[in-house]
Amino acid sequence: MNKKFAVISLTGALLLGGAVAAGAADTNGKGSNGSKKEAAQDMITVEEAKKIALSEAEGRVESIELERANGKQYYEIDIENGKEDFDIKVHALDGEVISINKERNDDNDDDQSEKEVNRENVISEQKAIEIAEKEVNGTMKEIEIDEDDGQILYEVELQTNKGEADVDIDAETGKVLKVELDD
Repeated sequence: MNKKFAVISLTGALLLGGAVAAGAADTNGKGSNGSKKEAAQDMITVEEAKKIALSEAEGRVESIELERANGKQYYEIDIENGKEDFDIKVHALDGEVISINKERNDDNDDDQSEKEVNRENVISEQKAIEIAEKEVNGTMKEIEIDEDDGQILYEVELQTNKGEADVDIDAETGKVLKVELDD
């Protein structure tokens, strides 16, 4: 009889503990019905994150990455202005600036050719993301604008259900130049 009581008590305690742990793990306030799609709809856009970062530091956006740490998503935006490099983290849901790291720019790169390229006629990062996501049916992880032999292009890294994909897009025309699928 004592053994039966002990087993029943232990089972009850485990079930209760599991229910408490499951309730505590639901920190997003959406309950178990919340989905990743709902969370994605609540996120600020890449353009909004870029605007927030540029309000904190002057320069040219080098790259924007969507990151996740401790269950929270944020945009990591790299800005360069010739003298300094900024790494700005912006919360993906509410646009709050999480951190700003500033470093002296010690690159020995010759950025002169980049300055000569006309950046007025380029499509937005958001448009490039839409093109890339449609091309490979994935979700953006990172976007970077780059100049190669006088041509400006967006390099977009995406997560697909089959792995990662890299899509290069002409930043002026929006034409997909290259798709690389990583298995």
